[in-house]
Order: sequence, then structure tokens, then C-alpha cells
Amino acid sequence: MKQGIYLQTMAADAKEVVIDVVGVIGWEVWFPAMRDMLKAIPVTVERVFFDIYSPGGDVWEGNGIIQLIGEMKQETVARVQVAASMATLIAVACKRREIAANGRWLVHNPWTQLAGDAAAMEKRAKELRDCEAEAAKFYAARTGKTEAEMLALMAEERWLTPDEAMAFGFVQAINNPFDAAAFASVRAEIVAAGKWPVALAEIPITKPEDIVPPANKGGHSDDANTKGTAGDASATPAVSDAAAVLAAQIESARVAGFAAGKESADETLRAQLLTAADAVADKVKKLVDLQKTLEASTAEARKFQGERDQARALAEKHKTSLDDATAKLAHLLAGGLTFTPAIATWEEAMKACGGDYAKARNQFPEVYRAQRENDKANRK
Repeated sequence: MKQGIYLQTMAADAKEVVIDVVGVIGWEVWFPAMRDMLKAIPVTVERVFFDIYSPGGDVWEGNGIIQLIGEMKQETVARVQVAASMATLIAVACKRREIAANGRWLVHNPWTQLAGDAAAMEKRAKELRDCEAEAAKFYAARTGKTEAEMLALMAEERWLTPDEAMAFGFVQAINNPFDAAAFASVRAEIVAAGKWPVALAEIPITKPEDIVPPANKGGHSDDANTKGTAGDASATPAVSDAAAVLAAQIESARVAGFAAGKESADETLRAQLLTAADAVADKVKKLVDLQKTLEASTAEARKFQGERDQARALAEKHKTSLDDATAKLAHLLAGGLTFTPAIATWEEAMKACGGDYAKARNQFPEVYRAQRENDKANRK
């Protein structure tokens, strides 16, 4: 995992931004970097998320970051996967805190390493006690617990589960992406609050099997021009099929809504229903268009892949031919651009040069050097 402080990419008109806080505070996570990053956030941003994965670190560096978070005008939200030691103080500095369902939280007494005489150790001991008291006071103020409770928990020094962290008031929510019931309840809350047209709210949640065309159920096709295969990826229903089902549901809801509107004479409700239904239908159309674009891009990519494979095979073929030609040329050059055997001995060199020593030495330097080395070896 890459460590440090990172501002995730955001759109120009974004209302929310996310900052990753990953690593040891004072080593990978620095106060100056956080200060500069927070200054760069546009004033139009309303909410800042701090995604925390940190074992803690330096007290002074962490205190500086806490101060920065406290001065922010935006709503601040800590989303914790792992927070220990100083990282927990940074997390509770945020107005809202959440922890992953499999996350962990650790508070403990501050500690240090020291070499020195008794006076130096006594001085540092007081400093540590001051840090303990400050941390317990800050925890208590942010959680609603007492300082005594926080001091006892810090002295215990154990990893808290998400439920325990929530019970102590360190976090207000547990993020569990696998809890389908919790996310489904959001829809019910919206309906109960009366903030969604009744006819649309009553549209049943479509199951995946309900949007598969009858011809594709069972993982095959009965089309005479198509070779269906069980489990074939090509048998997966297209987005347009789902869009058709959803469009039919929307139209049914519109009719039901207008019928209800005639009975109640509530023109405002009917207008809201029409606007909401049209907006959903527009999104469905855009989804279908996107599916068509994706299919066209996939076809183009497959064509490009085929052309690339052909080019690669052709290149390999030419490379083999080039290697053969190079070998033949090397052999030809070794024979002095003739079809005579290459000169291997000094006697052959002298003979090829008509007994001319200087000519043989210049024309066949490698053979000459080999002969010299051989002579030296024989004289020893």
C-alpha cells in the first residue's frame, strides 16, 4: 500500500473530497503536507472525508493535524479501517466518525525512548503524563465519556472491535457493505418521509432473473442463426433488455399515479410524478446509448487485437528471414567476400598473401595475434 497523504481526484464542481491518510504520522503523514492540501480545497466544497489507515505516530505532528481539522469550515468525516494511537485522536477530531465492519481501533498511553540521567527521565515522565491527560480530555469531550473512563481504557491498551469503538463513542456508525438490509432501509426512509412520488416508490425492486429475456433463460439461445452454449458470456442479457423492463414499470407507475391524481385532484403530486418519471426514463435512454457505445468499442478493440496479432506474426517471420540473411552475410565476409574457406592459421594467411609478411599481418590481424600467442607459449 502506498503511504502518505493523498487528495483523491475530484471534479471541478465537487461538493465532497476524499483525503487518504495512510502510514505513520510523522514519517509518511506530515503536518505541512496536510496543511497545504487542506488549503488547496475550494471553498465550494461542503464535506471532506478522511480515509484513515494508520498505526499512529508522533504526538506533536498529530496535534498539528488535529488543529487543522478543527479549524475547517466544511463538515469533516473520518472513515476508519485501522486507527491506532495518535491516528485515533486525528479521527475523533472530525465531526463524524465511521469505522469499517472489520476495522480496528486502539487507544493507549503515550510512550517514548530515552537515554539520560534520572533528572532527564523524570522530566520526560512528566511530559508523558501531560500527554496522557490531554488525550483523555480530548477523547472525553468528543465521545461523551468521562476522562477517568478514557484513562482506564488507555491504560488497558487493547484493540477495540467496531462495536466496542461505537459503544465508547469513538465512532457513530459502522460501515458494512455486505449488510443488504441496512442499505435497503434507506429506500423505506425516503418513502416514509414523503420525499418520493408514491407511484414511483411502489415500483417493485427488479431481480436480475426478471430482466433476462425468455429466450436467454437457461443460458442458451433458440435463434436459428445463433449457436447457444450454456454458460456462454454472449448469452448475458443486454442492458437494453433491463431498460425495456424498467421502462414498462415506469409507464405503469405513471398511469397509476395519474389515476390516483384524478381522485385526489392533487395537481402538484401529478406534476412531481411526471417530472420524476421523465427523469428516470431519460437515464434509461442514456444507459441504452452507453451500452451501444460500449458494444461498438468492444468490436473495435477486437478488430485492433486481430490486426496487432497479424502484425506480430509478420514481424516474427521477417525477423527469422533477417537472421538467416545475417548469418549468410557473416559467413560470406569471413571468406573475404569469396567462396573460399576462411583463413584459420598463419600458414594459410602467408600462403593467401603470396608470402608477403606485412600484407598477411594487416589483412589477417586476428590470425597474426593467435600465432604470436602460440609462439610465446611454445618458448616457455
